[in-house]
Amino acid sequence: MWYVAGFSVLLVVSAFTGIMKNKGFIGSKSGVVDSLLLRSLSRNQVNILLARLENEPPPASTMGAMCYSPVMAPTSADYICPDCGEKTLYDYSHAAFIEWELPGCRRFVESINENTDFEVKLDESLFCDFCTPDSDSLSLLLEVTHENGETVVNAVTITDLRMLDSFLQGNLYYSTSNDAQYPLQDYSERIRTLLGLE
Repeated sequence: MWYVAGFSVLLVVSAFTGIMKNKGFIGSKSGVVDSLLLRSLSRNQVNILLARLENEPPPASTMGAMCYSPVMAPTSADYICPDCGEKTLYDYSHAAFIEWELPGCRRFVESINENTDFEVKLDESLFCDFCTPDSDSLSLLLEVTHENGETVVNAVTITDLRMLDSFLQGNLYYSTSNDAQYPLQDYSERIRTLLGLE
């Protein structure tokens, strides 16, 4: 059995060495990274992408658009629970999140699921007065279940999900809502935590 583990480590190290030697793919998808992204990513493949993220020079930040007109925030919002179907009414303090950010969070999780072999679920139950009537805090929870059944749960923001989705698509940066781009390298520990990787 030890030889299987040894072979797996050798395979990961060899792939990572190939990534580090192939400087032509910096800032683009090619070589080993390209082959990883042709299929759903396993835990070992995500570790290869993390090694690349932590060792490649990060791309420069770019500014996003700054000419948008301000939009009036909603004064209330109806939250419909995807689990029980019940409605919870929110006032202005959470309405913008419910109306504007939550749909984006759901789309990011769908995209993450399309790019990985492990299951990712967005738990919105703390927003539902019927699922969790005694909840003191409003948080989205990201539940990641790996192929071996191991599960990790973390509270997340839309920025966490943006970063995770961009990383799992092979990028060294993530984009904001106004198309600014920031390097992901400084957030590699956060990505490890969200995915439950050491």
